[in-house]
Amino acid sequence: MAIPVPTTTAKPEAEDFPPDVPVAHLHTIDLGKLQAGDAAEAQQLFEASRTTGAFYLDLRSEESDILPVLEDIGLVSKELFGLPLEEKCAYDVDKLTSRKCNGYKPVGRNYGGLAGQRDGFETYVIPKNGILGLNNQADFPRPPVITAALPTLHALTTAINSAAQTITHHLSQTLALPPAHNLKYKHQITTPSQDIIRLLKYQPQPASKQILIPHAAHTDMGSLTFLFTCQPGLQIQCPGEGEEKGDWEWVRPPREGHAIVNLGDSLSLLTNGVLRSCVHRVGQLPNRAMPTRYSFAYMVRPADHIVMVAPRTERIPATEPGVPVLTCEEWIERKYSVLRLKERPLGLEWMMTGQQQCGAQNV
Repeated sequence: MAIPVPTTTAKPEAEDFPPDVPVAHLHTIDLGKLQAGDAAEAQQLFEASRTTGAFYLDLRSEESDILPVLEDIGLVSKELFGLPLEEKCAYDVDKLTSRKCNGYKPVGRNYGGLAGQRDGFETYVIPKNGILGLNNQADFPRPPVITAALPTLHALTTAINSAAQTITHHLSQTLALPPAHNLKYKHQITTPSQDIIRLLKYQPQPASKQILIPHAAHTDMGSLTFLFTCQPGLQIQCPGEGEEKGDWEWVRPPREGHAIVNLGDSLSLLTNGVLRSCVHRVGQLPNRAMPTRYSFAYMVRPADHIVMVAPRTERIPATEPGVPVLTCEEWIERKYSVLRLKERPLGLEWMMTGQQQCGAQNV
């Protein structure tokens, strides 16, 4: 049976997405218009980042080098996950690095949404620092399939970081951030950081009236996640009123030449909650079986030393007194410490779902 390759050029069939489920109506942002300095497009970017924390990104700009490498990344993912389990586990992410930036995670290791099974997906993460040879990490441990793909991984890393620079610069301009606090300077490609390319393979799930959730609700710990998939399954949680949680809505797979981009904790913390960290999860469509699902993402994160505090501007309120100041490195380490727990303590649930990022970081 052919394994679907996650690229933005694949067109999902309309009948694969039920017409009677709640659908997220995301903004579509044109990367080419942002690159050209279009003020209206920059304002739409801000509105999407302030409200849902997610949007479709049109990558068909002549200046974008992302689309040409996507199919090759999908083929790398297929080959890597096809390796014997023993060979993949030789690169166990929990043994290779405490920061979870390189290596393989088998099914069932994380706190997850499958009753009695924890999570229902396997992943392989590849570090930006290793791909670009930063901090003398060019010889990072990896299987031969990753070594063979390094030119492609380098091309994706360069292209995504260029797009991220455009996005963070426009958000900084709209927020009237002082030049020294421009978000693009906190995400320089030449600065070592915990950016990763994350390959994912979800196990098939049987049809069920109850939605099975192989990837539990969470927010991403970084700044921007560029997700590439041609299969349904992603859900985002709408903003709720006060402390109430919002409803879940399904995200249609991106149209041809598009990616899904969502904001993570870092951009929310760096703007004191003005920008929204998107709560999301992956599940199977109601009353339908979930086939084996492949996707991959590039996760942009600030440099380790960046202090996660926001300057006050006319659009960013002052930080509440007593809120602890964390570096990006400290934030990521604390979040991973919760991710690997067997149970999710109520006092720390906010750290995974982003409900109280600003004003409640004292764990």
